[in-house]
Amino acid sequence: MKLKKEFSISLLLAAVPAFFAYASGGVELLTELTKSMMTHKWLMIYSMVGFGLFILVSYLEWRFLFHSDAFRKFHRFVSEVFYEMASSFLGILRITAGIFISVFMLWLVFDYSREMLWSFTVILVFGVVALVEACWIRATLEYAQRTWMIKNSNQ
Repeated sequence: MKLKKEFSISLLLAAVPAFFAYASGGVELLTELTKSMMTHKWLMIYSMVGFGLFILVSYLEWRFLFHSDAFRKFHRFVSEVFYEMASSFLGILRITAGIFISVFMLWLVFDYSREMLWSFTVILVFGVVALVEACWIRATLEYAQRTWMIKNSNQ
């Protein structure tokens, strides 16, 4: 079920604009749109670090009972900020998956050639890997929020 949902979100975020770009401006506009939607590797790394920090901070919140009210409030604030940062990483993965999958589908339908099969298969594999990563990150965020952050939510 999560894979279907992530696939649908990825297609709505990236594939629909890619199809419109290809339909209205051809390969040139599709290339321009794809370049503008892809995230720079340093932003991707920074977002992954934010995801890791969220998991760490949430685990610490769950594992240790904070006795100081001020420290508990500060820790809750940090947890929420890192959760939002981790959510942005999920968005980046969704867009990346949607772009790769839609480029493959457009090539397959409109511009198929045997000599480019290997290259576009690699693009599809990158898209599927990004989609699976998005599913895993979403499940991890939901688990951390449900089990680790719930302990102190009523305090």
